[in-house]
Amino acid sequence: MSEIKSGDWIEIDFVGRIKGTNQIFDTTREDIAKKEGVYSEKQTYKPTIACVGKGQLLKGLDAAVQGKKVGEEFELELTPEQAFGLRNPKLIQLTTLNNFKKQGFAPALGMQVSVDGSLATVRSVTGGRVILDFNHPLAGKILTYWVKINRKVEKIEEKIKGFLSIAFGADAQVKESEKEVTVKLEQKQDSRILDAIKAAIQEVIPETKQKELKFE
Repeated sequence: MSEIKSGDWIEIDFVGRIKGTNQIFDTTREDIAKKEGVYSEKQTYKPTIACVGKGQLLKGLDAAVQGKKVGEEFELELTPEQAFGLRNPKLIQLTTLNNFKKQGFAPALGMQVSVDGSLATVRSVTGGRVILDFNHPLAGKILTYWVKINRKVEKIEEKIKGFLSIAFGADAQVKESEKEVTVKLEQKQDSRILDAIKAAIQEVIPETKQKELKFE
C-alpha cells in the first residue's frame, strides 16, 4: 500500500491532549470523549478529511502523516511552534469593564469573547479593568496526539465537505454529476464570499476546475 504524500486527501481520527495535564482539547472520537468526561452535545464527532501538505492540519501533524500508510496508528508530540505557536505578549490587552457593560453582558474569568471580529480569552476582571488575551488558547502549549489514518479520500464531494469544514467551519451538501458540482451551504452567503469560497475550492481541489461549480 502506497505511503501518504503531499497532495493526498485522507480521513483521520485523532485525540489531541495537552502535555502535562493529559487533558483532551479535541477529538473525533465520541466514545473517547464520553469515557473521559469531555463529551459535548454541541460538538459533532466524526473523522476529519483534509489535504496533506496544504496547511489544513497543524504543521507538526501535517508533516507526521506523510510517509505513513492507510490503517496506521501512531502517537506524536508537538512543540508550540509545530502546533498553535508561541504566546505573544503583544496580544495581551487591557480594556475597561464599561466597554462590556455597554454591550449588555459582564465578562468572567476564562470566558471567550469576540472583540472587533477577533476572539479573546478573559484573563482577569478587577477594579473595573479587564485583561484580554488574543493568543490562541493553546498557544505556548506542548501537545500530544494519537492519530489513525482511516483511508485515502478520492470523491470530490467528500473533499469539498472536508475542506469547507476545516477552512470555514461550514457544513454543506454536495452533489456531483458528469458536468457539474453543486454545493448547498447550511447558511446563505453573499456573492463575494461565494466567489472567494469557489476560488479556494478550485485551488485546493484542482479537478473541480473541469466541471461547473455551482452554489445553491
